[in-house]
Amino acid sequence: MAKQSAPLSGSDFLRRIGEELKRQAKSPNVNGYVPHEKQVDFHSSTAKTRLYIGGNRSGKSFGNVAECVYWLTKRHPYRPIPVGDYESTRGRINTVDFVNGADKILLPLFKQLVPPSYLVDGSWDSSYHRASRILTLNNGSFIEFLSYESDLDKFSGTSRHFVSYDEEPPEVIYTENLARLIDTGGQQWFSMTPVEGMSWVYDAIYLKGKSGDDNYHVTEISMEENPYLNQTEVKDFLEGLDENEREARGKGRFIEMGGLIYKKFDPRPGGLHILDREGLRFPSSVPIGISLDHGYNNPTAVLWHALLPEGQIVTFHEHYLSGETVSYHARAIHEFNRANRIVPAILVADPSIKNTDPITGTSILQEYIKFGIPFLLANNDVKAGIERTIGYLKPRATGKPMWQCTRDCTNLVREMARYKWKTYTSKKLNARYNAWEEPHKLHDHACDSLRYFLMSRPSLDNVFYEANHHEDPLVFFDGMPKVYGGDFTVRELRADEARHYQNSEYTSGDDMMGGLW
Repeated sequence: MAKQSAPLSGSDFLRRIGEELKRQAKSPNVNGYVPHEKQVDFHSSTAKTRLYIGGNRSGKSFGNVAECVYWLTKRHPYRPIPVGDYESTRGRINTVDFVNGADKILLPLFKQLVPPSYLVDGSWDSSYHRASRILTLNNGSFIEFLSYESDLDKFSGTSRHFVSYDEEPPEVIYTENLARLIDTGGQQWFSMTPVEGMSWVYDAIYLKGKSGDDNYHVTEISMEENPYLNQTEVKDFLEGLDENEREARGKGRFIEMGGLIYKKFDPRPGGLHILDREGLRFPSSVPIGISLDHGYNNPTAVLWHALLPEGQIVTFHEHYLSGETVSYHARAIHEFNRANRIVPAILVADPSIKNTDPITGTSILQEYIKFGIPFLLANNDVKAGIERTIGYLKPRATGKPMWQCTRDCTNLVREMARYKWKTYTSKKLNARYNAWEEPHKLHDHACDSLRYFLMSRPSLDNVFYEANHHEDPLVFFDGMPKVYGGDFTVRELRADEARHYQNSEYTSGDDMMGGLW
């Protein structure tokens, strides 16, 4: 609670007025605040969740604090405030830490922007209680300051009308704060520079806002768009950054720290690599391949690929699920194949599925074979597989790449767009040592499944597809068919699989997949 101050003498009152007039001339409060175009866009939105994302010094924190002041004073020039006429606003603002985030950035901005007429006794010292870190206005409204360094239980408590974040919070803090808005139907907003890369904010808020969800609004701004910055200084600052830092700190864009691996992948619907499944048909002569990255705690990722003429590949279906057994996944594979009259010409999988359980004496590979799906063991050279995939992503003379997928392969598209190189645990180590030459092992299951399949296909660099074309779309290693247990060859496995699928539900026709799309 704000402390009470003694009544001012006449001379002290006049002196304070003089000091305030000088301060307002130099640093006007919210009544003299003239927001630039992007700040107006942020202030005007009525979405429940707003993300104001931008480069350093782009006016994000200033706009954030101004929005808080609008709510606290209940005088908003751009939109109505969902707080009752006879109700005081209860707010909360969260920042990285108290020393650098609150004391050095936020509190000076509040001190500047809150009009003195709203302060208790017209005094900042009477309104701000340092021990509790709560700013209380004379209309009863208050805002509390919390740090991401605080224990999680500090973020519980009673309801709030709004919750604000200056820079990106941990997701657990966001979730806890979200519960504070339930009773009031309150709103939340973020001002941040995405220096942590494509984090949970990207998936949970940014993508929803960009997809047109009315509950989310995204305002993006670069340093160059802030009309109050010296653009010569901005240019000098940006020139000293590497490419990733320039995108994040200069333009306020989400990037993968460590760098994206598949930089040329275009995840946009209708873009270079994404096809619409509507009306998609493959002639019955087109071989279909299936690839597998098996998991239990992690998702099992199964992909279906059409091998088109001249070596083009279209991935047109995915099965992506964790917490299920081999029998469940095998059944899903058979059901999709049966419904679409598919007899796979090639099946490849993570070679680790051949590892034998020391207790049961069996392997995941043997389980799939038992259920009629004899996967081949893929080449798991990760670097070579990444190179092969990059080759298939490159546009050819026709303007089209040699690999595309349908937009309903959502998990594959998401992983391809986020697949990044491994980084060190701290930014100091990243600056001290050479970059890693291996991918970050997280959310890569569909990517791995695709890599296994493409490693079974010809390399596209400096060779013509015709020189590598085989009569039968089989996987060959060192010029010889792969052998399972020394008992039978790939070609014999193909015949065995074909017999497995020969039943009344497989009918001949001009097209495959006619029953689904």
